[in-house]
Amino acid sequence: MNVTDYINITINIIGVIICIFILFFLTASEHRKLRRSRIFIRIIVFQIVGILVIIVENIFNIYNITEYIFLKKALVMYTPLGGPIILMFYTDLILTILKEKTSISKAAGRAGAIAKIFCIINIISTIILMFIIMNPMTNPSFELVYNEFYNWFQFSYILSLGCMAIGTSLLIVYKKYLSKREFLTLLSYSVFPTTAVLLELYLSRLALINFSITLAIFIYYASIQSELSQQIKQKELELTRSKIAIMFSQIQPHFLYNALSAIAQLCDEDSVKAKKAIIDFSVYLRSNMESLNDKELVSVEKELSHVKGYLDLEKEIYKDALNIIYHIEAGGFMLPPLSIQPIVENAIKHGIGKKEGGGTVMLSVRETDKEFLVIVSDDGAGYDKANLSFDKQKHIGIENVKRRIEEQCGGTLEISGEPGAGTTVVIKIPNLKL
Repeated sequence: MNVTDYINITINIIGVIICIFILFFLTASEHRKLRRSRIFIRIIVFQIVGILVIIVENIFNIYNITEYIFLKKALVMYTPLGGPIILMFYTDLILTILKEKTSISKAAGRAGAIAKIFCIINIISTIILMFIIMNPMTNPSFELVYNEFYNWFQFSYILSLGCMAIGTSLLIVYKKYLSKREFLTLLSYSVFPTTAVLLELYLSRLALINFSITLAIFIYYASIQSELSQQIKQKELELTRSKIAIMFSQIQPHFLYNALSAIAQLCDEDSVKAKKAIIDFSVYLRSNMESLNDKELVSVEKELSHVKGYLDLEKEIYKDALNIIYHIEAGGFMLPPLSIQPIVENAIKHGIGKKEGGGTVMLSVRETDKEFLVIVSDDGAGYDKANLSFDKQKHIGIENVKRRIEEQCGGTLEISGEPGAGTTVVIKIPNLKL
């Protein structure tokens, strides 16, 4: 082997390592479920196989060995097949992404089909040529002489360039539907290999095409990571907005007024109770503000402490019209901040508050083998499942809680009840202790 061979082997080894790492991390992520990611995974797999074949060919000088003829034929056959196969998947990737963004025209669909036909012709002609080379009648020594097949290589390059040109044209036509990052990333799949094909016509000894494809794969994967990072930031922003909405839904003017009025009355009646009510009120406000900084889950003990402070204030407001029962039989698990209080508040405002003579709110926390249960029930006015749309505003807080429980800890929130028969809300959190 000469210096160029060593350079090619080094480049290819680096390339296959990069592709294997990308394949591992991509298949381990949720992004793999998308159709475009499944296509991208196929591109990576064929690229890894192609690079490994070339490495074996370079290291063992496959064309000069006389043993293992079957393996030799398989390796030699795959080398020219890998490029057209990857190009076909690349065309499919472009069409898939464009269809996600907009409705493409029939002409664009036909252009994509023509590009795939170019690849298929390339693949079929390659297979025919390889069978001719492998035929012991026409090629007993099984030697591949480049000059004898120069015209075929030119034909293969032209088909590849035609496929890349169609892909580039589609990207340019539908550029306005793609972000700048998406456009440049997909364009690299055409620009890099095209440049490599042209350079290899003059520098045939260097493995530029495989290097260019690996570079394009790396750039696309970096784009996926950037997309995932943006999605995470967007979810965090939505989560913050959700918690802000819940916080403001809790701190309603009527509740503040009623709480302060109850405290003022206690100041005249019982200074000790008034002092406790003021402390409960300050804890309530502080807990709501602190929840905005809680990006992660909080302990159920912390959440219950906040809820009890809130219920103590409501008890001072409703007096004997509100009865509170606690059954706290479990703990030691995590859940989203401000996830129990909105449910308790709904039970009081829309259940007990609308029932003549008041009623009882029961808060229970239990543990089973599979999950933790947080149950908030009341014997208030209840609700009608068939007519929830009459007052969507009062259900916003519950919907926010339900979404955060599902997204942050894989739990569920279920509501049951009947008009005049009270309401029960059950939060189920997976038991991860076992």
